[in-house]
Amino acid sequence: MAYHDKTLAPEWDKAADMRDRNDGTDGERKETRPFRRKAALIAEAQCPSATKRAVLAPKAKPEIVKKQMLPAALPEPWLRLRQTSMGLRQPQKGRMPLVNLFRTDPAAKAFDVMRTRLLQTLKAKGWTRIAIAAPTEGCGATFTAVNLALSMARVPGSRTVLLDMNMRDPGIAAALDMTAKGDMRGLLRGEKSYLDHLFRYGDTLAVGLGAGAVRDASELLHSQVAGEVLDEMQEELRPDVILCDMPAVLAHDDLAAFVGSVDGVLLVADGTMTTSEHVRRCEQVLGANAPLVGVVLNRGREAGQENYVV
Repeated sequence: MAYHDKTLAPEWDKAADMRDRNDGTDGERKETRPFRRKAALIAEAQCPSATKRAVLAPKAKPEIVKKQMLPAALPEPWLRLRQTSMGLRQPQKGRMPLVNLFRTDPAAKAFDVMRTRLLQTLKAKGWTRIAIAAPTEGCGATFTAVNLALSMARVPGSRTVLLDMNMRDPGIAAALDMTAKGDMRGLLRGEKSYLDHLFRYGDTLAVGLGAGAVRDASELLHSQVAGEVLDEMQEELRPDVILCDMPAVLAHDDLAAFVGSVDGVLLVADGTMTTSEHVRRCEQVLGANAPLVGVVLNRGREAGQENYVV
């Protein structure tokens, strides 16, 4: 039975009760009581102590630091060109003679001499781009361009780019026994990257092939984009020389349209058909826009000379 008046409770010790109030144990007993006042519980729920908040708060997850992985560096553009092999294993009848297959032929030695002189001239003048063309068709401009490129490519550590810019009748692919996968239109219009168009043969020669004739060849060479494509190739590939095989000077205006994008012109004359008048007219067409680097004599007929003399 509970007594509201402690004086009525049996054996009530007033002194003991006073000691309990003064010795501080009363608070401890309150903490151990199983039941608490409703008002106190509501107040505690509304204003929890900082200690209880710290205890109840979820532990922060440790921050995971991700390592920054740097992207792998790409090889330089020259090494990113698609590498392939040329069909130069053995000479075949009816195909263009190549100096790499006839190293003891006087024509091969003549191309080596021309290579050395041309490289010296380019280095002295700071030139890189050379257009190779003939006054009329059939003089051997493509033959000269291909063999000169092959001769230059034998120089260790050098870089030569050969471009088939004769979009009227491209012939470099056939000369090297290769299959061209596209014409030069996409490249010269900036629609296709030179990395996707050029092929690299070994470490010293890159070739841009053409497949089929292009009707608007002259208009393409007139455009500013064509010159910008050559600028990009020269800046990124860093070649020692860029050889451009061009159509006949007197038959088409392709070279006249493109002459501002090259440093010089190498003219190929045929000993059986080219006249001095042809050479003079070529000089008039080219004018002062591009200097004439030299004239190559092909198929000379003097006594003791071979079929291909330069």
